[in-house]
Amino acid sequence: MTHAQEWHEKRTRLAQLMTQRGLKGILLTRCANFSWITCGGQAHVGVNSETAVASVLCTPDGDYLLASRIEMVRMQTEETAGLPLTPHQFDWFDPTARDRFVDDVCGVGCWGSDIAGAAYSVAGELTGLRVNLTSAEQNRFVSHGLATGLAIEAAARLVAPGMHELEVAGILAQKVYASGATPVVTLIAGDERIRSYRHPAPTLQRVTKMAMLVVCARRYGLIVSATRLISFGRVGDEIAQRAEACAYVDAVAWHASQPGRLLGDAFGDVCAAYAARGYADEWHKHHQGGVTGYENREIQARIESIHPIAVGQAFAWNPSITGTKSEDTMLLTDHGPHALSTTGQWPMIATSVAGVVFERPGILER
Repeated sequence: MTHAQEWHEKRTRLAQLMTQRGLKGILLTRCANFSWITCGGQAHVGVNSETAVASVLCTPDGDYLLASRIEMVRMQTEETAGLPLTPHQFDWFDPTARDRFVDDVCGVGCWGSDIAGAAYSVAGELTGLRVNLTSAEQNRFVSHGLATGLAIEAAARLVAPGMHELEVAGILAQKVYASGATPVVTLIAGDERIRSYRHPAPTLQRVTKMAMLVVCARRYGLIVSATRLISFGRVGDEIAQRAEACAYVDAVAWHASQPGRLLGDAFGDVCAAYAARGYADEWHKHHQGGVTGYENREIQARIESIHPIAVGQAFAWNPSITGTKSEDTMLLTDHGPHALSTTGQWPMIATSVAGVVFERPGILER
């Protein structure tokens, strides 16, 4: 699929949405949607920003790139080159200029947007459009996934007893940046903090016996999530048992992610897997992941989730049992789950689900 073909497919989806909602235009301003419509362009400045510094306005009669004079040249040169977008720039100190232009083009109250300010919100519908990945997006995900897996594992091998968690976070961030991606989430825990917190923001506490590294890395707007654990010395029997059980739950999640099923059904299988291994309440302590793509989790799995699972969607399940966790990003293909962030260079735990063997990351003993 060429860049032009990918653009055309996405514009066709947006045109159908405009027709369904009776809109004269759709304004895309969230970072996730800007990256999606521009086929991998990125318009964030702050890593934690949900709102892009440029917008794309799509209408039945033409498409526009909207940005302040600060951003326009870079957007045209580095992020949207080759796309059929008519530029319209405005002064950074005129905060209403963009929406006035959209009103002029589409008519007041006749356009939808993914952020506040428009008469109609299309944020939910856009999530549904994003999660069904084009072949070009799938190819980008494959290369990005492997690079992220290699980055987090390289960082894990550099961790040494006595380092504080923020130092480990710096090593992980450096490896991710070197891979061409941006770490949008970096979580590090050592020793008892692994047991205590599901979202361990790194601190000055020093690592002595174990470390857990977690990353969500963004490239082309797509986000790959992965977790790796290391132990300085032999893993204790209790943690080893929990790691094996966690790998089993993860394998069940991957097996449950089958085309035609609902995301809530897969979540139910995950909950049952916890109970089958004697950890029935552990899923209460952290969300279990779900559909991924241009957001860390595009759709979080819950029992009431009616999202239909389909080939061409990506998933990042992240089951955890106190003291351990299993997480990789995978793409659902015609041949089943394809691991994106698994490298073949890490100790794995093989577990069978319904006669199918899945290998999930184990704990590296050093």
